Amino acid sequence: MAYASLVSLQQTIDLVLNHHKYSISVDEREIVTSICEYVVFLISLLENLPEKANRMEGKIRDLANEAEDVIEHFMWNQFHMDWSVGLSRVEFQGRLNRVREEIGSIAGDMRDDRLCDIPAAISSKRVASTGENDVVMGLDEDLLAIKGRLCGESSKLEVIPIVGMGGIGKTTLARYAYNDPLIMEYFYIRAFVQVSQDYRSKDFLSNLLASIKLFEEQVLRENKFAENEYNESGIAEKVYKSLKGMRYLIVMDDIWCNEVWDDVRNIFPDDKNGSRIMLTTRLSDVAAYASSGSPLQQMKFMNRNQSWDLLKQKVFTNSQDCPPELEDIGKAIAGGCRGLPLAVVLVAGILSTMGMSEASWEKIAKNVNSVVNEPLDKILSLSYSHLPHHLRSCFLFMAGLPEDYKIRASRLIMLWVAEGFLKHENGYKSLEDEAEEYLEDLVKRSLVLVTSRKINGKIKSCSLHDLVRDMCVRKAQEEKFLLTSKDILPNGRIDHRHISTGLSRLDEIQSPAVRTIICFPTSTDCSPLPSFLLRCRLLRVWEVINDKHDNVVLPPQVFELFHLRYLALALTNELPAPISKLVNLQTLIVSRGQIQPEIWWLPHLRHLVFINFYSTLPYPADGSALPLENLQTLSGIESFERSERILKMIPNLKRLGIRYNVTEENPSLLHNLSRLHQLEKLKITFEFCYPLEEEYLAFPKTLKELSLVEVRLPWKDMSIVGSLPNLQVLKLRKYFSQGTIWETRDGEFPQLKYLLIEYSNLQHWITESGHFPRLKRLVLKHCFELTEIPDGIGEIPTLEMIEVENAPKVSMVNSIKQMQEDLKSYGNDALQIHFISSDQEVQKLVYDAYRLTCRQRELGKELVDTVTRYAETALLQLEFDEE
Repeated sequence: MAYASLVSLQQTIDLVLNHHKYSISVDEREIVTSICEYVVFLISLLENLPEKANRMEGKIRDLANEAEDVIEHFMWNQFHMDWSVGLSRVEFQGRLNRVREEIGSIAGDMRDDRLCDIPAAISSKRVASTGENDVVMGLDEDLLAIKGRLCGESSKLEVIPIVGMGGIGKTTLARYAYNDPLIMEYFYIRAFVQVSQDYRSKDFLSNLLASIKLFEEQVLRENKFAENEYNESGIAEKVYKSLKGMRYLIVMDDIWCNEVWDDVRNIFPDDKNGSRIMLTTRLSDVAAYASSGSPLQQMKFMNRNQSWDLLKQKVFTNSQDCPPELEDIGKAIAGGCRGLPLAVVLVAGILSTMGMSEASWEKIAKNVNSVVNEPLDKILSLSYSHLPHHLRSCFLFMAGLPEDYKIRASRLIMLWVAEGFLKHENGYKSLEDEAEEYLEDLVKRSLVLVTSRKINGKIKSCSLHDLVRDMCVRKAQEEKFLLTSKDILPNGRIDHRHISTGLSRLDEIQSPAVRTIICFPTSTDCSPLPSFLLRCRLLRVWEVINDKHDNVVLPPQVFELFHLRYLALALTNELPAPISKLVNLQTLIVSRGQIQPEIWWLPHLRHLVFINFYSTLPYPADGSALPLENLQTLSGIESFERSERILKMIPNLKRLGIRYNVTEENPSLLHNLSRLHQLEKLKITFEFCYPLEEEYLAFPKTLKELSLVEVRLPWKDMSIVGSLPNLQVLKLRKYFSQGTIWETRDGEFPQLKYLLIEYSNLQHWITESGHFPRLKRLVLKHCFELTEIPDGIGEIPTLEMIEVENAPKVSMVNSIKQMQEDLKSYGNDALQIHFISSDQEVQKLVYDAYRLTCRQRELGKELVDTVTRYAETALLQLEFDEE
């Protein structure tokens, strides 16, 4: 983790050298500047020649960490004007001098190595064996798809990439297709060559020639691949000539970089005779690069039934059935392999050598991960060792998340930014955009799983496969990057700068070098003790993963954490005024607490989020605060005081979640939102809302996503939303508006991809396909009075899915059935229609109760009716969108 430590140190040095609040002498500045120059050189070396630093990584990491500790102690002491804690001024200079000498010595040695060292020759790979394949359960659909593409109608040369994580069955699928009798008969020439990480073009060409069997038999036996007879171009020419005019199938197994394809693409002639190249890789980018737009065959995990079928096939012979008493245990073992075929095969190999007793199988069932970890770890570790340095810290950070935890991508990105993992050399992109690219890169490398995506294709949530997480935890500990609670020593002294633990164990941490603590509640948890905070003065990130929102008391000592950049807690107390002391804070996520005016004195604040709670954003007490130019996210806000002035204080806001209490006397607050010229995502919940007039609404043209909850804008005025040129997502929830007819117009919703209408009084919807030219998904939930889906909706060429939930009108049900029949008759399989219906009597009762709620709100009455309260709780409980 030398790279991550160096990048973090560089950012810290930039901060202390370029900020007026730190008083640094000329001599101290010279030392720090010198260290920075060495750091920049080492970062460049790691990026361009990572193998050069392998032997020195640990030493570089430790020196960078020590330098950052010294500098951050200096910053803490300067801010608090207290040199009695930590290092004295003399000690500060002395330790910095020693670090400069040592890191300079390392940089000098590595500079000399770079000039004179010549990379050692890489050993060639043997030709992959093409022996008999085992039939693997769960690959039937993939095999059918691959065979269809191999023998498809296209006469052009095609590249067929198979993509997936290590152990998921890519090579098995390729071999199975390669040795299929139909394929063997269809292609005149076939060759199966393993590429792997230690690729050299001449070795690959030689192995390809051997696989094609161009060489004489005795030469093959002696394994002499024309090292002396032919140079590389000569071997390439022989391959080309041997394939020319023939229908061939070449399998390139385990490709790790684009250069492989660049080296060999020209040796494959395209004679328009149906030749194919099949390749396997863990990297989606490599697959897409070679395939030139051809669809990727993305491998999926097996389900539990497929895993159990594969396990039975491997353990029991054709004449042997699984004993009934072992079936439930066997299914549990298969499920523990988490859908990874190689894990199932490894476990099956162990089970087949054991006795068929319940006790022995139960022992394996309890230790599935440990049984498969060692052999699988070697395979999965290849993906990690191939990671560029800038992605390693981001990946290892995920070792701190609980097992099977699905984290929102937005939350993970905030954490990465706060950690300082990003170099941010591209000034045109925000740190968050750069981190988003990092995450996509980890997904493309088959290390991170996407659990859900947004309609725009961006990642919404993600997780790690259990076996990948085990490897990640081990690597994080080996590289002294992150430590989990079970590995914390009894005395609490640790070298790791990141810790993942339960709240109850915080007071065991004794190391002052800790920068990050990720907490998750346990049954024995209690509020964190102040002594823990006093020992961790350099803490940057404190995250309490608490999906149940159990409350934590915020100790006042937290406001002494000068370096704190990220704080996420479910609080029992309010946010006090000393919050202004956290001058480096970037992200604040809490579940309660009124915001104090001192919030405006946090210049680095990027994200302020209230979960399941709304707080008023006050105007600065004396009006002298500077704008929060870094603020991008503001969510869970009740309203603005002096909205016009406050909006000028947050000029670069991109995401806003706000609740308005709009009255007849004060409807103009919404009009000021148009002043947010960077706003991309807006969620407005209206409280006790009077009917709105179009003149009071003005949305910024930059909006891409808009959620309106309990709005009372007449349907006839929806053009103000339809005219937004960049709007891609529109969600209308509890939309009881004046009027019951919505008639759209030409030119509206030009970019809209997702439309949700939920709990609405809409009865008649008049539209045409051209009014939603890019719509991909339409969701109608609890639209009890809607009579039908317009015919024009089914004619939208981009539409992929219509989802309808609880539509009691007979005419509505009939229109759905008619649309399904029409699509079937036209052969349109691309558009899916999902119709979900629950008990209509119950839904109607609750719907009427909700309408009563709306009527009571209009009259200003208290909500005392039991059914009404039930409706508010049971039906209107929507997950708070914290993005």
